Amino acid sequence: MKIKCFDYATLPRVQWFEGKGETRDIACWPVSDDFAWRACFTTFHQSGELGQFPDIERVIVLLKGKGIRLTSPGFLEHELVKKMTPFNFSGDILGHAELLDGPVQCFNIMTRRSCWASEISVISEERLLPTSHSGVLYVLKGRWEITGANCVQLAFGQGAWWLPDIRDGVIKPLVADSQLLWVDLRPIG
Repeated sequence: MKIKCFDYATLPRVQWFEGKGETRDIACWPVSDDFAWRACFTTFHQSGELGQFPDIERVIVLLKGKGIRLTSPGFLEHELVKKMTPFNFSGDILGHAELLDGPVQCFNIMTRRSCWASEISVISEERLLPTSHSGVLYVLKGRWEITGANCVQLAFGQGAWWLPDIRDGVIKPLVADSQLLWVDLRPIG
């Protein structure tokens, strides 16, 4: 199975906007500025600009912190305050992120709208890994087991990603109240 595992604590950190925030990339496929999809964690230490990504759909999920206000005059006005609730918006616009009460950590998926679409949900039950889609998962609570992969068990702060050519596999919770962020990335066309 071609699943790549990761641990948040060991992902490389890239500082931006003079220390106002940082990004930890999970995966970028293919690896280039002209990516088809990209998954990362973003931490905002201070309010600042949101990057502009033409032809990209963005989905952001608040993981930690009180919240963030996303704005772009005439295009976007949204307060992201409910944790684990995905918010979709266009990467075509240059925006601003205003912290509501201290730093925040978010999970981000960016997809090139001409070739990929994403859907994010929080799951707590066993799930088949789709062989015709790409995907990303991130453990929010508990412990999980993946059958047929090089990473057998995942705990809080760990996750995995894959491309559409994986063999059949299953992920299942090992303890009660386990939760993970599930990202289904589907090719368009």
